[in-house]
Amino acid sequence: MKKTILTLLLCIIGVTAGATQQINDKVTVNGEEWEITTSPLDYLQPQAMDAFKALLGERDFMNTANQRGYVAYWYVERGRLYLDRVEVAQKNGGYKALDSKELKKVFRKYRSFGKIKAGWITGNLRVGYGIGERSISAPYLPAFAKEEFWVLRKGKIAARATI
Repeated sequence: MKKTILTLLLCIIGVTAGATQQINDKVTVNGEEWEITTSPLDYLQPQAMDAFKALLGERDFMNTANQRGYVAYWYVERGRLYLDRVEVAQKNGGYKALDSKELKKVFRKYRSFGKIKAGWITGNLRVGYGIGERSISAPYLPAFAKEEFWVLRKGKIAARATI
């Protein structure tokens, strides 16, 4: 029994020891910058996701803190989520914004009055604000002063719950 517990603990430690906290997408809500710990772009339909990945281009390097290779910036206006811009990780460690015209082409189905409405999202997002205390059991996860769970229906925030 002791060997089983020890083996299980070593497996858990081994998995978490090498984990790197990922850079989250950012969302502005009432002038405050929050972080989205789940990626809204993961909700894209396959055809739109293929077009988005083509826009990102080939990356010949890997950033362990940003395995997706980009950071998306969002904002909430009148209870709806909008995509503001996407920045792609560069070899030098910096980020370069994607061309807004190209981005608007990829998301043309979701454009409304020049804005990209996140109408493809019907699902849940987890967001956080501020800096909180890290968990001893999961130090690689972000720690927020406030966390919320958002339920979206076609890009509109239908419900918000504090975690």
